[in-house]
Amino acid sequence: MRRPQRKRDVVMEQNYGELLTEIAKILQKKYAHMSEISRLTTEMAEELSRDDRVSVQMTLGMRGEELEKVRECDHKLHLFLSSVPPELREWLTEVIAGKVGSSEKYGKEGMLIVRLAGNTRTVWERTMTIDRHMNKRLAGADSFYTDR
Repeated sequence: MRRPQRKRDVVMEQNYGELLTEIAKILQKKYAHMSEISRLTTEMAEELSRDDRVSVQMTLGMRGEELEKVRECDHKLHLFLSSVPPELREWLTEVIAGKVGSSEKYGKEGMLIVRLAGNTRTVWERTMTIDRHMNKRLAGADSFYTDR
């Protein structure tokens, strides 16, 4: 049986809820930018297979812009993480790194954060696979990904 919530606990949950909602918004933006990077990486692979260097240069520029937006999201996340209580910071850091599955303690906002972090990681891994394949095909033994 659950114990009745004290007023302090309710206030803490509301404050965490607001923080977690803001963090989820940032993660949603990061996911959108990572999805666009993945799309552009796939497009670039197709352009390379057609030996369309002009299009590759344009796509690289667009991908760079999206990467900058991801960096901005990461910076905002870092600022939020530095301002939350240690227990919440530890949980968020683990979730973002893909090391946590449980979010019961942080309610629906926590579940959303776990899902967004997982989806972002999946998109990133897919993008890295495509990028690794392209890079090895182009650079061979001099590839950035050699021995990685």
